[in-house]
Amino acid sequence: MARQARKTSRSKAREEALAAAAAVHVPASCDVAVIGGGAAGLAAAIAAAEAGARVVVLERAPECGRTILATGNGRCNFSNTELSWGRYNDPAFVEAVCGPHFGPDVLDFFEDCGLAWVEEDGRLYPLSRQASSVREVLLARARRAGVTLAPAREAASLERWEGGYLITLAFDSQIDPKRGVMTHRVIYAAGGGEELTGSLGLTCAANEPVLCSLACVAPDDVSLEALDGRRAHVVARLLRDGSEVAVETGEVLFRPYGLSGIVIFDLSRLARAKDVISLDLLCGMSEGKARSLEAAAGGCAGLLDPAIVEALGSHALERARDLRFIVSGPAEPERAQVTRGGLDTEQFNPATLEARDLPGFFACGEALDVDGACGGFNLAWAWKSGLVAGRAAARG
Repeated sequence: MARQARKTSRSKAREEALAAAAAVHVPASCDVAVIGGGAAGLAAAIAAAEAGARVVVLERAPECGRTILATGNGRCNFSNTELSWGRYNDPAFVEAVCGPHFGPDVLDFFEDCGLAWVEEDGRLYPLSRQASSVREVLLARARRAGVTLAPAREAASLERWEGGYLITLAFDSQIDPKRGVMTHRVIYAAGGGEELTGSLGLTCAANEPVLCSLACVAPDDVSLEALDGRRAHVVARLLRDGSEVAVETGEVLFRPYGLSGIVIFDLSRLARAKDVISLDLLCGMSEGKARSLEAAAGGCAGLLDPAIVEALGSHALERARDLRFIVSGPAEPERAQVTRGGLDTEQFNPATLEARDLPGFFACGEALDVDGACGGFNLAWAWKSGLVAGRAAARG
């Protein structure tokens, strides 16, 4: 009964959201149309509208900003105190777009939104620790700026039009060729969309999940089922053909299918099938120190989770220094925090994020082939790139 009640509740909420979306009047024309009402799209819309443009946001989901609610395990790690370029796959482009005041610009934007925040080990969260706080201040600011938020509207097609672009709309996936928006400028702020952008001649890398768990094969005598749910602070090394590719320090979570946790999410950006992940469960502790503590305790329970000791069996201390897993590929890709891929950054002017050979077409956020590490880097990129694209699009 409880499961049925939850299902009924979700269905009712969706129906209510679609009814509210249907009531939104979408103008036939505007100065700037933003495709994608997530983090980057909302930032871009706010920036363009506050610069004087008539802005419409087209979002395929029943509500704008819904993806923000899932970030940071519902707490929304919206930025980081150390936004270094090296934590992105395309550091030169990110630096050119974001400039020397990357972090302060993001915080200034959210202070103007009325958001209070708190730092936890360099990660920035809303003071409420609720992602809904971030979403609500963004939606409220967008409305104050006069943005038309049009959820449940998917851009079914996008084509050049004299003086701008014509976007054909679908409401809740039902295409109506008679309904569309003519716009002078487009800001593309949605993931995927290879067909939509490809029709304009833009090159787009295929999308794939990153910042996700990894399916792994454990040593023959180590049961992942026995370790399911156990956590450990580790030094994790990603090895390829015996050479070290990357090193991360932090928490790992053992799952029946392989490995999860922050360090694994970060390594997933680089990992390939057949790579090896080596876990040092002692985090670099010297052998002498470890042996001394083992002798004092009469075992490894003072060094390692007793459940992990049991799973490793004899010689647990030696194995804990270099516990190896073979990567099979991404696990639970539907839960990935970020989608890698998107529009080739070489096609865009980093000062404006306008396509070099397609006047009036801008892109930001995950629409571009930019992805960063865990810790607020991807959302920080979404906010800042959205602001850059929005302000430039408003200037025309």
